[in-house]
Amino acid sequence: MFIYFLVFSTTSIAQQVIKVGVGNFPPFFIEKGTKGLFIEIIDEIFKQLPQYKVKYISMSNNRILHEINYGKSIDVASNVFPNSKVNAYLSEPLFRFRDVAISKKSKKFKVNKISDLQGKSIAAYQGATELLGEDFKQMAAKNSKYSEHAHPKNTTQLMLSGIKDIRVGDINIFWYDLSNKYYNNNTNVAHKNFTVHYLWPFTYSHMAFKDQSLKNAVNDVIKKLKANGTIEKIYSKHQMQK
Repeated sequence: MFIYFLVFSTTSIAQQVIKVGVGNFPPFFIEKGTKGLFIEIIDEIFKQLPQYKVKYISMSNNRILHEINYGKSIDVASNVFPNSKVNAYLSEPLFRFRDVAISKKSKKFKVNKISDLQGKSIAAYQGATELLGEDFKQMAAKNSKYSEHAHPKNTTQLMLSGIKDIRVGDINIFWYDLSNKYYNNNTNVAHKNFTVHYLWPFTYSHMAFKDQSLKNAVNDVIKKLKANGTIEKIYSKHQMQK
């Protein structure tokens, strides 16, 4: 028994604490309770690397990029896009997003290409014109009824209320918004009452590491968890868009 406790104690002490910077935008990262889809994926990765103990630190996306480049408060940045200016080592593509246009089915809109959005009243997330391609940027510049909003829930509310015809943003954030208690008694929020217009492909973000050897170890685990279906099971559990 003494040997068991000695070994257990030595193992615990030997764990290296890894500080991971995370954002706060449900359902991917939820600051309260440190949970969310992407948190589950990171937890699953480090289950395979028991020599490390993860400590999550919530901060804004801009702060995460600053800290991974110049600061000392984190060792790993989560949800970093490949075109971000980071002086760090990027993991395999890991976190999945899909921006779509969503309208009420009752509107009977036919939106099969970006140009079909022209003339419609649109609520999009902040920075969408810089991320969704030149055609979208030009459409937005010519559309007086186009607006961008800092909080995704605002774009959802504007579309549901009828102030805007179309919401542009990540599909899974939209479904999560509909689960808000504010809408629970509103039958109009059933998924079947909306049309999803798939105008853009999937995009992926990465984890960024200051230490290359840690990045290599995590990459090996990511490849394993992708191959055995573990990561896809996490997405499926959350009913996330494939």
